[in-house]
Amino acid sequence: MKSRMKKLFALALAGTMVFSMAACSSGGSSDSSSSDSSSSSDSSSSGGEGTTLRVLNWGSTVEESIANDAIARFNEEYPDVTVEQTCVPVTEWSDFIQKWITMTTSGEAPDVINLGLEAAQMAVENDLIQPLDDIVSGDEYLTQLKGEFAESLLTGFSVDGKLYGLPSGTQTMVMYFNKHMFDDAGIAYPEDGWTWDEFYDIAKQLTKDDGSVYGYGLASAFFQLTPWWTSNGAYLTDDDGNPTVNSEGMVESVEFLKKLVDEKITPDPISSDVYTMFSSSQLAMVGAGRWQLDAWQDAGLTNDDFDCVQWPVNKEESSVYGGSAWCLGKNPTNQDLAVDLLKEMVSEETMKATAAGGQQIPPTESLATDPEIMGTTPDNISGLWTAITISKPVCAPTYFGDLQTTFTRAMEEVFSGAQDPQAALDAAQSQVESAIG
Repeated sequence: MKSRMKKLFALALAGTMVFSMAACSSGGSSDSSSSDSSSSSDSSSSGGEGTTLRVLNWGSTVEESIANDAIARFNEEYPDVTVEQTCVPVTEWSDFIQKWITMTTSGEAPDVINLGLEAAQMAVENDLIQPLDDIVSGDEYLTQLKGEFAESLLTGFSVDGKLYGLPSGTQTMVMYFNKHMFDDAGIAYPEDGWTWDEFYDIAKQLTKDDGSVYGYGLASAFFQLTPWWTSNGAYLTDDDGNPTVNSEGMVESVEFLKKLVDEKITPDPISSDVYTMFSSSQLAMVGAGRWQLDAWQDAGLTNDDFDCVQWPVNKEESSVYGGSAWCLGKNPTNQDLAVDLLKEMVSEETMKATAAGGQQIPPTESLATDPEIMGTTPDNISGLWTAITISKPVCAPTYFGDLQTTFTRAMEEVFSGAQDPQAALDAAQSQVESAIG
């Protein structure tokens, strides 16, 4: 997988060189397309006249609109710079990557990129984005902003100690619980630091034999499953990026989840809509981030009905985070202007607009704990920020596509009873190793 991807991007970049040389030989302005410091300074001092910057974004029309507003603010300072945004409605990261390849081979490589965590390692591996450390250290605003980001988020967008992305929004996982069910059963609300054993005992007590209420709703998606191994000190890769799908800690984690399924403490993880079930009082507990809160409130849930707590602990206090960050292309059309556009994309105004959609958690503590931005439901909504600070990034090596597909299939085999955890994870480990060569 890795060798195929690198070869594909090598061909793409070679195509870019051909298009660039053709532009120069046909009389195009070499000053506006060169990334050397002299042309950058000349273009900046002239207000960027004749310069075109390209933005590659992902998401819905909402994300596209937020970026367009940021571009408009950038154009207030640089009215002569043309900024073209391409927004890809990502369902699979291969869609985003393919769009990137297409832009690159057509001589329109993006200058500023909104990159999901799942694609960050790939972009660095293929030399598509540049490290930001020197840029950040030389800019007062970016230096201050970096100090406000959760350290965990910076780790996720760093490779070999170099920072490649400035976070724009994030998600995490906490455990939500139905207060009424706990009250009716005379069970104290869980507190941060509670254990897997305590979680299991509570979930079992709150499960009704007639199947009308389950103690917990297990979602089988890759991201939602992750806190169960991070809280067990396990991960799907080692420090060198090698797959560890069948490590002892991973097997132990999956065995615990299989017990929840076998004892019918959770409904079927594959086919159940656990978030709707929680809002309709069919589940006592469910894991989620911020993205469900608006839907639950629309369904009538209030602070009297539910709250959240950190993920239960087996070996360490931890959860998971994902999200995106703004990056700079390897060779922007104009480095200085691209940096200024990047700064607008991570401005406080842009991050507030991103958070206002009710999905993303801002990447800085001041914004993520601001009730005017995050709301006041549930009472412990600030726990989302706490979770981010102790979380590990969703596992996203350069072979993320192979890992996600193979591992998800293995978990379905476990939950359906087709294979036991050890056998399923052994087979998945072998398949991932074969896929990446």
